[in-house]
Amino acid sequence: MKRILGIAVVIVGLGFSQTDGKKANPAKRVTVTGCIYQGVECLVLKNSKGKQDYSLVRSNNLQVGHSYQITGPVSELGTCQEGKPILSAQMVHELKLRCEPPTERRK
Repeated sequence: MKRILGIAVVIVGLGFSQTDGKKANPAKRVTVTGCIYQGVECLVLKNSKGKQDYSLVRSNNLQVGHSYQITGPVSELGTCQEGKPILSAQMVHELKLRCEPPTERRK
């Protein structure tokens, strides 16, 4: 019994040492307006204000070439390999903004 208690104390101590006893920061929540484009693996929300663009996991609610205002938490980790932060769409409002087709890169 003492051995099990000792192991439990060590495990709890290691857990606190990894987090410095602090709680993990909650994900930053943002609201972004822009157009949806197809990325390499995921959809990309191109910010209409020219600021940070975000990767989005494909959803039946989002259509390429349409504009939306999307609110949700942002994560740096995920399955998208676009090199952009990943926005998890929690609130989605379709807008009537005009989305230009993406410019093609010339070789």
